[in-house]
Amino acid sequence: MIKFYTNRDLSQRFDINFAKWKRWSREFLPPDFLGGLQSGYARQYNQNEAFTVYLGGLLVADLKFSIPDAKKILEELHDWLTASVLCTDFDTPKKDVKGTKGQGEQYQILIQAVNNRTASTVKFFTAIRCILADESITIHGNPARRFQYLETVLNNTETKPCDDDMLSARVLNISRVFARFKKTLNSEVLNIVSD
Repeated sequence: MIKFYTNRDLSQRFDINFAKWKRWSREFLPPDFLGGLQSGYARQYNQNEAFTVYLGGLLVADLKFSIPDAKKILEELHDWLTASVLCTDFDTPKKDVKGTKGQGEQYQILIQAVNNRTASTVKFFTAIRCILADESITIHGNPARRFQYLETVLNNTETKPCDDDMLSARVLNISRVFARFKKTLNSEVLNIVSD
């Protein structure tokens, strides 16, 4: 059975200001033809739409991307997210897709602005990192961690990022973001008032 959620329900579940949630939904989702001020119906979200708004808001609020940049990043991630083991129907995994191996693995998304002084818009180098191994080690007597990962580039930028661009690199632990989203969405919230 498909569940639907309202703006107020989702803003309360994720402890996000109601007006901010509605603003993000207008920015990151296409217009709602059934809901709106003039129709008298509140917008309803399925799980995929709610995750799109949640992830877009995270890119803006926590990773400090602008709304246009967050929209561009969501667009680049769309195919991977919809085909990924993480987000498939929220319950059933799909077959192996590019950059996705198995359900138990952890994924990170590397997002890096590409320094292109001639273009009027910012371009991003976006890659999915599938963590294959994570071990504790000691280097010169100090504790450290060694990661082994498989990196799949999602977009083909004309320019590879240079070392100077690493100042703008951000890493999003998408596995943990999705797990937190799913846990919060499935939790019970008291005193829910409809829009």
